[in-house]
Amino acid sequence: MGALSILFACIGNRASILLALSLPLCAYLPSAVSNVLLPYMTFIIIGLISIAMIRVDLGRVVRHLKSPVLLPITLAILMLVFPLSVHWIARYFSLAAPIHIALVLMACAPPLGSAPNLAYLLKLDGELAFNITLAGTAIIPLTAPWIISITLGDQMPFDQWALFQKLLMTVGSSFLIAMIVRKILGRERIKRSGAQLDGISTVIMVLFVATAMAGVSEIIENDPVYMVMLLSIAVASNFGAQLFFSIIGLIVRRIGRLFKSVEGMKAESVLSFAMVAGNRNLGLVAAVIPVAFLQEILPFLALYQVPIYLTPLVGGLFYGYLLNRK
Repeated sequence: MGALSILFACIGNRASILLALSLPLCAYLPSAVSNVLLPYMTFIIIGLISIAMIRVDLGRVVRHLKSPVLLPITLAILMLVFPLSVHWIARYFSLAAPIHIALVLMACAPPLGSAPNLAYLLKLDGELAFNITLAGTAIIPLTAPWIISITLGDQMPFDQWALFQKLLMTVGSSFLIAMIVRKILGRERIKRSGAQLDGISTVIMVLFVATAMAGVSEIIENDPVYMVMLLSIAVASNFGAQLFFSIIGLIVRRIGRLFKSVEGMKAESVLSFAMVAGNRNLGLVAAVIPVAFLQEILPFLALYQVPIYLTPLVGGLFYGYLLNRK
């Protein structure tokens, strides 16, 4: 085993600690670090998606498509209905343009790449989370440009075709890289290299956090009230979505069971959908919008990482309570 392999394995074995430390530490980096890394945001996102997709077993995906109707319905709610609803709420409360833009982009984004791992950690339906994440990432070039054009067209002028092309290239190149690496390494070697892949993913994640978080401490010092408000909105958008879809989903499940129409719907599946609804890969959409708008939403992108990192702790208590009551 080479020195680089050992290094990445060591990093991978300490991933949770390193990622937790990266949030406060990167916040105190000078904003110049973010300015340097910002042009490479797309490549950072491609790296993150590629590492996640390298571990994907397409046969496993097909095997777990138990209901051909369930996945399209969940995607329609997640990728179309939800962002339109978020846009309406942001307009109703007359939120400032950068916050409005950030919230709609968050709602447009596919689930977080690590959502299946979070689902397994929280004892939810990891297979459903896996399929929603994979399918959501695959269709994002089709859904996001259309949603953004009808919701943010007056606040964020952009070329819809160019956005489609950037998203398609970002997602497509990630899938292509993953397929090539899977072909070269083989399934067994990929399984044996879990710690090394975790290490590579951790390094790329730290670069992403540094891009988003660098200079945040300066903003906190200059306008602490605004940052507290922004953090509150970021936390509410994540945990609020999880809470809302958990309650609605469990109510629908209970009503359906009374009429014996959704007997096969597990509480774990309902709660998995709620979890992925709150935890979105905002970085993927943010990486392909014009840099001027990206700089405006960077503080939200940075603070949105906080509820994501808190989901294992808060979600463990919340979903554990709901599952015990089922």
